[in-house]
Amino acid sequence: MGFRELREDPNALMKRFLVIGAGVAGCTAAGELARLGHRVTLLEATGVAGGKAISYACKATDSCSRCGVCVAHDRISEALLHRRVSFLRGVEIEKVDRTAHGYAVRGFFSNPSIQHQDCTLCGACVAECPARALSRYSRGGLSFIAIDFSACLLHSGRSCSVCADACPAGAITRSAARRRPFGIRTDGVLVATGHDTFSPVSKPRLGYGRIRGVMTGLEAEQALSRQAWLPSGADASVPARSVAFVQCVGSRDPSLKRNFCSSVCCAYALRMARLLKWRNPATEITVYFIDIQNFDKVFTPFRLELQAMGVRFIRGIPAAVTRAADGRLSLSIEDAAGHYASAEHDTVVLSTGIAPSEGAARLADLFGLEKDEVGFLHSRRAEVRVAGTCGEPRSIADSISSARASALEMAR
Repeated sequence: MGFRELREDPNALMKRFLVIGAGVAGCTAAGELARLGHRVTLLEATGVAGGKAISYACKATDSCSRCGVCVAHDRISEALLHRRVSFLRGVEIEKVDRTAHGYAVRGFFSNPSIQHQDCTLCGACVAECPARALSRYSRGGLSFIAIDFSACLLHSGRSCSVCADACPAGAITRSAARRRPFGIRTDGVLVATGHDTFSPVSKPRLGYGRIRGVMTGLEAEQALSRQAWLPSGADASVPARSVAFVQCVGSRDPSLKRNFCSSVCCAYALRMARLLKWRNPATEITVYFIDIQNFDKVFTPFRLELQAMGVRFIRGIPAAVTRAADGRLSLSIEDAAGHYASAEHDTVVLSTGIAPSEGAARLADLFGLEKDEVGFLHSRRAEVRVAGTCGEPRSIADSISSARASALEMAR
């Protein structure tokens, strides 16, 4: 693993860098810069590190599926535990000024603030929090304390220091203020604000939010990460005997002004299909598609393996999902020739596309970044870089690669 083999250069001039976004790309970049001997401030708008990657399921069966989830956990953990990385969450950036050598950034961050390098994960703060705003995340070698700011008493205007008092390691900053100001002068900025997934509510005929058993790919990931078999459409307590994956929901759709491929949807759908079939071979799985995106060098044998396992591939996208008389989900499917057919399944997984996260446009204005016609960010400046899925649709592996490349360019 090249990332781990890098060694700090004792002759390098230490610089200060700012990384915005603590997902897999932001944490990779922060860890890379810290490993090279620089100081890094890592900012996150939410109370949780890791972005969406911590919700994804490891899709290994009796062999690795190369989904990258375990690697993402390693990168996030390395950044949070590195002594040269200061992690601030609940951050609001208010003002950005250009300086002779970089930027001066000012804003506020939310309390309580937890120093992960000092946290022993004893759980005392979680147990004592009267609002149950703290929780422990632990999976795949990554462990940290997450904060739900919407439940925190300090954020509702009340005074509270229970978590700070309970922490035997002194890892939680004590403060009576809900928000604390910060000011950072930095030699370079890396923007890694990630992505938002398309909400299929915008395509009401697919039944999402109205019909039980219709779920997004992210919701299916979360169910699988809990080791749960996907429920049936008629009864959430009954496992699905038949699962349909519907591709390109919110991608390649000119009517939604989203006429681009999200790149990752085919990969995660097919890997989930393989995991489901491996866990329960009796489950019938069908993938409805326009085209299947080739996602890595082992794609062809991977698809052949799925077909040998009994996974069906049908070229055609369902135009509507309804509840059939027998309680199952009925799909109306249009093929490439414009012909319609129907099929019934217990569960429908909508492979939703991705787009830049909410707030990306404001950051682009603050830092003078360019936006393409869809809203993905780009930079031509040496002192500000873009990495991960805020720049374009990317897999976990591609996000890590882009973050490493951007970090090395900044360090030079």
